[in-house]
Amino acid sequence: MIVRIRGRALPDGEYVDLYADGDRWTTDPVPGADLVAEGWLLPGLVDAHTHPGAEEPGDPMDEEILRADLHRHVDAGVTMIRSPGLPGEPPEWFGAEPGLPRAVHAGPWIAQHGQFFDGWGRRATHAELPGLAAAQAKRTGWAKIIADWRVGDEAVPSDVMTAVVEAVHAVGGRLAVHSQHAAGGEAAVAAGVDSVEHGMWLDPGYLPDMAPAGPRSPRRSRCSRRRSGGRGTVRTPRGNGGSSAGRRRIRG
Repeated sequence: MIVRIRGRALPDGEYVDLYADGDRWTTDPVPGADLVAEGWLLPGLVDAHTHPGAEEPGDPMDEEILRADLHRHVDAGVTMIRSPGLPGEPPEWFGAEPGLPRAVHAGPWIAQHGQFFDGWGRRATHAELPGLAAAQAKRTGWAKIIADWRVGDEAVPSDVMTAVVEAVHAVGGRLAVHSQHAAGGEAAVAAGVDSVEHGMWLDPGYLPDMAPAGPRSPRRSRCSRRRSGGRGTVRTPRGNGGSSAGRRRIRG
């Protein structure tokens, strides 16, 4: 049975027909579809920054907690998550199980020695960062670097960050960077990373350059933000979620 639903699609209120074509909803007509419902149509939400799968910072990945986090996302209307950093390597069903959100993720965080939460992520020297990030991005599409941490800690230098960006882009990946101090944000923007996460103390003067930049534009970046999905062809729920829809909020 091929399912069709009809209704006014929010936020514009345009009247549309949606067809279930395999594991996708599409506006392209599918022959033989049966109309099963009519009403108002709201696109699934996207949580663009979440770290599911652990109770507290530093705890190992727990599949039961991960699954519970993802179900809370679905309950909140989230059908896709972006997870720039995870407590560990996710299970095979993550991002692929029917009934749970789809997922884009960067694997475990990558940080300098002496920085970030103990027990989470991998530690690397400046010389090791490019290769480690590129290997992760080749596997999962994204890598996540912790550019800075406590007050007084050394931020990843701009030339090292640039080498990481070049290595990640060379394998077709993207680089997300955690920044909560000015130096880390400046290095990230100068290097042309694909997203700046958090960006506290980032000079507002960088924003005009960041806003119109594409994800691969050299010497530019963009700030991540939550937004809802659009109309047209959208994926139905499958795999991963966490902090914003759950009871915990974990920074990283």
